[in-house]
Amino acid sequence: MTGIEHMLLREGTRAEKEGREPDFDSGVFRDEMFGDIVGGHHTTSGAMMWLAKYLTDLPQIQAKLRSVLYETLMSAKEENRLFTLEEIRRANLPYLDAVIEEMLRINAVTVTREALCDTTILGCPIKKGTQVFFVSNGPGFLSPSIPVDDSKRSSTSLEAKINATWDETQDLTIFNPERWLVRKSDGDGLLAEDVEFDGAAGPQLVFGLGRRACWGRRLAYLEMKTMIAMLVWNFQLLETPSALSSHAGLEGIARVPQQCYLRLSKL
Repeated sequence: MTGIEHMLLREGTRAEKEGREPDFDSGVFRDEMFGDIVGGHHTTSGAMMWLAKYLTDLPQIQAKLRSVLYETLMSAKEENRLFTLEEIRRANLPYLDAVIEEMLRINAVTVTREALCDTTILGCPIKKGTQVFFVSNGPGFLSPSIPVDDSKRSSTSLEAKINATWDETQDLTIFNPERWLVRKSDGDGLLAEDVEFDGAAGPQLVFGLGRRACWGRRLAYLEMKTMIAMLVWNFQLLETPSALSSHAGLEGIARVPQQCYLRLSKL
């Protein structure tokens, strides 16, 4: 269920308890739906373009993903048909999840929050009303983290141990989905029986966190998962000319590529 559906359901329930007609035409609903449509269109389309570019540039990852899809959704493959929405929605595809997560990590944008009260972050006093920028495309994401004295961390931060297994000795600028996988068995298999997807393995702020997190997150993941699986299932993404393959991006609601050209071969 999306965030807007939750709002509609909550308003209907509240109106029934208060003995009135639900107000689905309020300014709040209009603003939220407008933001959901505009924000969701820009971000998901940009993410799909990055996914297509990475899979084009890295044919070995594209081949691994296709193999995982064919093996996991074997019934559809044997029947020579495209999988159904219900099949892809229910399928356990840790490698596909990892491909999406790695793309989001490399192309994140800065998240901002306003302090609602005086507080302290890592020993630094933050006054109420201060705009705090969480830079999610620098140290910790695309380069090793800046060392932080644990004595300056809060008790909840120390207890969380988030990203405790994240290996920053690797080149963090390289697209490597397997960073997000935990191996369950020996070998190099990438099916659900071999690996498990760990969304908390590394740093990720693209959807925000906590009460202010993007409520379209689940829908966005389902859209990306479905569309990229359909693309890889049906087509081979072929190399494109370097003049049409720049990885330069445009910053906006999300970071989107300036160029996204595809050469497809029907499978």
